[in-house]
Amino acid sequence: ITEMRTDEFITRILPLKDNLLRVAFRITGNAACSEQIVQEVMLKVWGERAAWIVIEDLPSYCLMVTRNIALKTINLQKERTEKFVVR
Repeated sequence: ITEMRTDEFITRILPLKDNLLRVAFRITGNAACSEQIVQEVMLKVWGERAAWIVIEDLPSYCLMVTRNIALKTINLQKERTEKFVVR
């Protein structure tokens, strides 16, 4: 199994950035937060590049990772906010 090279990342993953940003923004409603999520996705996907050979649909995988990180992010923000709500 060969790992993905930098040029493959640039041609296969980076073009997905705008779509990933849209997904993250739809979930979070926050542009800055969406940028951070997409950056986290890019780092995660790059870190898992050795496993890409077994991933059949890389764009769908990236969208799923984006969705999961965005949902996790808003859930963490919600938990933090609830801690400070006086009941």
